[in-house]
Amino acid sequence: MRILHTADWHLGRLFYNEHLTTDQAHVLEHQFFPLLKDENIDLVVLSGDVFDRSVPPIEAIELWDSVLHRLAFTEKIPMVVISGNHDSGPRLAMGHSAWETHGIHLLGHTHQGMEPITFQDAHGQLDVWALPYGEVRDIDTELNRVGMIGKAIETAKPIESSRSSKKRRPQAESADLFAALSDEDITNLDNDSYKDNANMSSIDTVENDICVDTNKYNMTIADAYQRWASYATSRSQGHRSLCLAHAFVAGGTESESERPLMVGGSGQVPTMVFKDFHYTALGHLHKPQRIGSDHIRYSGSLLTYSFDEVGYSKSFTIVDIDNKGSTTISEIPIVGRRQFVSLTGYFDDLLADESLHIQHHNDYVEVRLLDAVPIVDGMRRLRKIFPYCMRLELVGRMEVVRDTTGAKRFKELNEKDLFAQFAKEARNEELSQEELDYMEHLWHRVLREEEA
Repeated sequence: MRILHTADWHLGRLFYNEHLTTDQAHVLEHQFFPLLKDENIDLVVLSGDVFDRSVPPIEAIELWDSVLHRLAFTEKIPMVVISGNHDSGPRLAMGHSAWETHGIHLLGHTHQGMEPITFQDAHGQLDVWALPYGEVRDIDTELNRVGMIGKAIETAKPIESSRSSKKRRPQAESADLFAALSDEDITNLDNDSYKDNANMSSIDTVENDICVDTNKYNMTIADAYQRWASYATSRSQGHRSLCLAHAFVAGGTESESERPLMVGGSGQVPTMVFKDFHYTALGHLHKPQRIGSDHIRYSGSLLTYSFDEVGYSKSFTIVDIDNKGSTTISEIPIVGRRQFVSLTGYFDDLLADESLHIQHHNDYVEVRLLDAVPIVDGMRRLRKIFPYCMRLELVGRMEVVRDTTGAKRFKELNEKDLFAQFAKEARNEELSQEELDYMEHLWHRVLREEEA
């Protein structure tokens, strides 16, 4: 089966007050839909953050509606979608019963993640386990509701509990747990990262995690996902399985455009939670990346959503799953309507470089100025040559080492002297005598008005 993995579309996103809906529609029309035909995609999975906020603008809703309609009635390709932390789950799942009859599965409620969505191909059944983003208590409640305890204990493989035993797991045994991941650095991604973040426990014996009185146990997101994964993989034994999750998996690389799921490291999920699925399609982190193994991956966001992502190519991930569940991964680069670029230099040099103006005239531009002196009206002047200049950062000014003794004298200056110093810094020259006389006249007028 050939699957297209995507995530984090963030429809309706504002980028420095610029609406990106047109850019998003461009990628979907000119790359996403042609790709479905060119690559003979059998199934599309979208791992959360369809929208950028829980109540998206009408333009974003209309774009999403057009995508669903075209997939269901024109392309006739099934799709599985889960809500992310930016989405409103219930709103995203609106009309899911009707859409399911046309192969579109919209999951926004936790209880929808307790049963697999099954697909058939020449190699048999593929179980898609898709867990919408939600609260820990909701996941726990739903697992108890479906009777996870008995089913999971019978089939799941026990893992030693760090809560029940203070002994350190032997290195050889630890390696066995990660046999499916095989990368020699996987221990750093999971064990160390997991233990060091907010005192989180290691993954416990299935019996310990499942047969716990939740009223007496402060369950973490990692514990909840482990219980759900154990339940799902036990139900899918004998079938190929694919997982959709919207989570921060330990070892992942963040960017500025993501909204933190939880404070500190308490929201992290260890990679080994997903080791028994044949492929895990992750959403939340915006940089495309593998996490410990090729079969556990973030597809990344649809577009660049922050300038710290410049240099990271965006892509659609294509996953081929054979009859044994082995996966082959390929990435198709996404080329947006406008590129995102970061330019560093001195203000006058940037203004004078005509080749740079032509090259980036239609791009979203961040300018990092090396000038140590203030630049008057810098953004307006830059936008004359870079119409889509979105951000101006004064890195040169920030690196200037300030004299602490001068700072003390600065605090002792009166208002007139402060203004004179400001004018000198802004214009790189002293006020003329005529300007000083005018400021003196203006100063006395202000004082008279205050006294009146």
